Amino acid sequence: MRMSRIRAVLAASLFVVGNLSAASPLEKEMLEVERLRGLTFRHDVTQRTIDRSELRPLIREQLAKSIPYSIEDYVKVLEALQLVDASTPDVIGRMFQLYDSQVLAFYDPMTHTYFAIRQLPESLGGLTDSSILRESVVMHELVHALQDQHFSASTRDRALQHDTDGELAYHALLEGEATLVMLDYLLEKSGQSFDEAVKSDFLINALGGAAAAEKAVDAATPRYFIEVLKFPYLEGLKLVADAYRRGGWKEIDRLHSNPPRTTRELLHPTEYWARVARGEKGSAPFNPPASRDLLTTERLGEFHWRYLVGDHAEGWVDDRVMVKCDGSVVAETRWESAAKAASFRDAYVQFLRERHIEPQVSSKGTSVTVAYKQ
Repeated sequence: MRMSRIRAVLAASLFVVGNLSAASPLEKEMLEVERLRGLTFRHDVTQRTIDRSELRPLIREQLAKSIPYSIEDYVKVLEALQLVDASTPDVIGRMFQLYDSQVLAFYDPMTHTYFAIRQLPESLGGLTDSSILRESVVMHELVHALQDQHFSASTRDRALQHDTDGELAYHALLEGEATLVMLDYLLEKSGQSFDEAVKSDFLINALGGAAAAEKAVDAATPRYFIEVLKFPYLEGLKLVADAYRRGGWKEIDRLHSNPPRTTRELLHPTEYWARVARGEKGSAPFNPPASRDLLTTERLGEFHWRYLVGDHAEGWVDDRVMVKCDGSVVAETRWESAAKAASFRDAYVQFLRERHIEPQVSSKGTSVTVAYKQ
């Protein structure tokens, strides 16, 4: 299940990298990003502009290239894992409606293409002056171009295509950095000190206003889609702002040499910094063998377990979750201690029973295996 990949495809923007004989139409914006970020573009960045009516078919086309099964099977996986209620009507339509209401531009890391969208979402249609908003979006997306040119972001992303948790963690670094540069731009435009803002909680509180954007989201939208969309921006900004306080943009360069490998490292950043201080690299990408009997095998990570059982996901170490073609699920999990394993087991069993699912449970020490069929 490429949950974070779908989030990445739908929530970013597009840039095309190439050698151009004419000056880039984004030359001014590129120079501004170079000045703010302290990195130089190695190639020009061009853009293609589309109407909002073209967004859905384009997204479907990109998803078909980037996920190992159909969007319909993706929904089956979400429902089997109880991330989306199976009784929700038209889940696919609600997912696209969410992105129609939120996406200002579209970035495909697979093809390195940037699409700007002419029309604002209806939720922002009341803006009398959208110029600053559009400028800030360009800043954000041009940082993604820099990440690809300097840190091989697209190549790293492809290496994580079978690692749901690792991919979500990596996108937190990418989105956190792009958001930090964007906020630097906006603060400078308003005459405020970026460095002073980073030292305080101003940046986090400012982005926390993203929660207010949920008021514009249809109440029938599955909450999972909203949470998985927000996570990389909110938690990523916290980590990247912390890095900036430690050593400015050069410290963020170093983040790319040893990025966070799990959502646990985003939720507990002291663990990430301790690992980096020890000179340790993160775990290898999760890459399970394919099986004809399975729709997917996932490594869900702390973010997803926390979404399902709250604080009882504390102490997550590893997992392997298999969703079979008949909709049955086998979740093998490992925890820091027997006590935390028992806490998770009891909470997860209660969660499933509240959804009228009676699971089979095997628990030994720090390991818990839960199997069920909806």
